[in-house]
Amino acid sequence: MAGKKGNYETRIKISGQLDRSFQGAIDQADRELRKLYRDAQKQQGFLAGVDGLDAFSDKTFRLVAKGASLAAAGIAGIGTASVAAGVSFEEQMSSVQAISNASAADMERLNALALEMGRNTQFSATEAGKGLEYMAMAGWKTDQMIAGLPSILNLAAASGEDLGEVSDIVTDALTAFGLTAEDAAMFSDVLAEASNASNTDVALMGETFQYVAPVAGALKYSIQDVSIAIGLMANSGIKGSQAGTALRATLSRLVKPTKEVRKAMKTLGFSMTDSEGNLKSFRTIMQDLRTGFSGLSTAEQTSVAAALAGQEAMSGLLAIVNASQ
Repeated sequence: MAGKKGNYETRIKISGQLDRSFQGAIDQADRELRKLYRDAQKQQGFLAGVDGLDAFSDKTFRLVAKGASLAAAGIAGIGTASVAAGVSFEEQMSSVQAISNASAADMERLNALALEMGRNTQFSATEAGKGLEYMAMAGWKTDQMIAGLPSILNLAAASGEDLGEVSDIVTDALTAFGLTAEDAAMFSDVLAEASNASNTDVALMGETFQYVAPVAGALKYSIQDVSIAIGLMANSGIKGSQAGTALRATLSRLVKPTKEVRKAMKTLGFSMTDSEGNLKSFRTIMQDLRTGFSGLSTAEQTSVAAALAGQEAMSGLLAIVNASQ
């Protein structure tokens, strides 16, 4: 009887693992479809022509097929798929422990959190563990990871991006801006709002931050103000690394102006500091630049922008100063 009971319990356990594996495959296909749909709307206007619609349909079919094949693999190889899913989660959390040096008691809390996220969200427990890994790499402690994971997970769900990638973006940018893990919820809200209000997404904003966040953070500029600039550039088609390098070059030249830059600043009646010699906020700088450029002709704007930001970055500066309110 004991042997039969053990076999029955094993079958129940495997069945539960199979259900989670099957649901994970469907959830992954759903996320990819949602992201593809948003990308198609933003970048291609897929209803504008038959070709775009055909391409969208082809990829949709491939994604559905991928989800179906993953689910089928779980059905065909119950034992193998179930064991693989378990090992994947265990290995992921082992990586978290190795990086964070968390105690056994802390790992129990992190394991419980990842499993809870796997049950109650569209992400699997293993994906939640990947998010925790990036937090651990950023030096976050257990309490910080537990507090920060839900907000990062919500951002990933809203954006349709990979959870591990979003966690990496948030943790890296927080560090660059001199913020802490306690700011993760605020930071995630800013990214979500900025990407929704402009023609960009969280992944592209992450690329931009890689280039400009260290400079903006050193100048004590706020993530809110920098996100406004990123959104304005994105609306003019300047996104990702291109936006990051343009904004970084502009800030670098304004902070340490050459003779050419100083002349252009004088033309605009613009200064990086206030009457008391304190560095202005980035929002004030953008407003002052917009005011200065508004009095110039188109030819003059182009010339002054090239002098201030350089030939490669001038388009980004013009996108900011010429954007509507």
